[in-house]
Amino acid sequence: MQRIAPLILALSLLATTASAQTPPAATPPAGPAAPGRGPQGPRVVSPEIGTDRTLTLRYLAPNATQVTASGELDGKPHPMTKDADGIWTVTIGPLAPDIYTYAFNVDGVVALDPRNVNTKYGYGNFGAVSIVEIPGDGPAFYDVKDVPHGEVRIKPYVSKALGFSRTAWIYTPPGYDKGSRYPVMYLLHGAGDIESGWTMIGRANNILDNLIAEGKAKPMVVVMPLGHAIQSFWTGPAKGMPPAPPTAGGTAPPAIEGAFFRDFLTDLMPMVERDYKVSKKAEDRAIAGLSMGGGQTLTLAFSKPELFRYVAAMSAAANGITEARYLAIFKDPSVVNKQFKVFWVGIGKDDTLTGPSNTALHDALSKAGITHTYAVGEGRHEWTVWRQHLRDVAPLLFK
Repeated sequence: MQRIAPLILALSLLATTASAQTPPAATPPAGPAAPGRGPQGPRVVSPEIGTDRTLTLRYLAPNATQVTASGELDGKPHPMTKDADGIWTVTIGPLAPDIYTYAFNVDGVVALDPRNVNTKYGYGNFGAVSIVEIPGDGPAFYDVKDVPHGEVRIKPYVSKALGFSRTAWIYTPPGYDKGSRYPVMYLLHGAGDIESGWTMIGRANNILDNLIAEGKAKPMVVVMPLGHAIQSFWTGPAKGMPPAPPTAGGTAPPAIEGAFFRDFLTDLMPMVERDYKVSKKAEDRAIAGLSMGGGQTLTLAFSKPELFRYVAAMSAAANGITEARYLAIFKDPSVVNKQFKVFWVGIGKDDTLTGPSNTALHDALSKAGITHTYAVGEGRHEWTVWRQHLRDVAPLLFK
């Protein structure tokens, strides 16, 4: 008891001191709050989706002189109007049911929507953006449905080719752990994304789940690697490769000798084939990608045609795929025509890469007699197109 008494006294004094330092609860104001205002200022609701599928965006910036909203909405900036509370507002649409990205430009400074927690990562000159989904009459092909679901596994690995750590996001189909060996698709992202892009905004896992459940696509493993020659953001401090020195002739080395391709061929593929239940046969291997990843896809396909039987380039940065670069293939297309069971090139008709890049590629392939499919659909250079591309391509694989 002699030991306990001082302890009780100390706890009593501590409680008294804490009570003295805690400010009294604020008295709520009499009557309702002013219209459109909360205890900390104007209430801002953004994004707001109307029953007619219009999208209203709002941004609080009382001291700003100009605010616009833009992104993967309708391809143009939208000036916003400021009210007496300093809230800038714009209503866009109606918009077709889909997933859209947007950001605000506030007096020249790009800003996310602070009222919207749904955000897409960006990389380099492509900053993060806010995301909103305009719903349709039911779940879309990229939404979660009541079907068996696969998993997305984040796989860290140390790249000996690059000298630092990276991750790949890997989709395994429903029932993967009970199955044997699966075909594998390597799915590459664009310059504005990282390895999470095809899952977080592309919803590749949902698309595959739904196609597999409908019997339209074969169960497959999908490997989504980091397409930039940098250390993954989730594995350690920021780190990248120094620029490649020029060769003796004064020109940069061929792209297949670049850092990304060294990692892909000497670290990523061996890791996947060691640690996952995937087939090592070329007929069970596909390579696909969008934009920058589309260019990487074509480079890998033309440089290592023996590795892949299925190739899909989506809105590809295809300027490097020329007859001068791959002279042997363009002079004798029988090799790739025999190797590739599917060689698919797709792009939106309003994409800026359609004319100068993809149409030129299509013409060169046609002239050389290289068998391929050239699919030009609706859309611009954005995820609305690429989700649809994956939906179109996946059923063509591993037949």
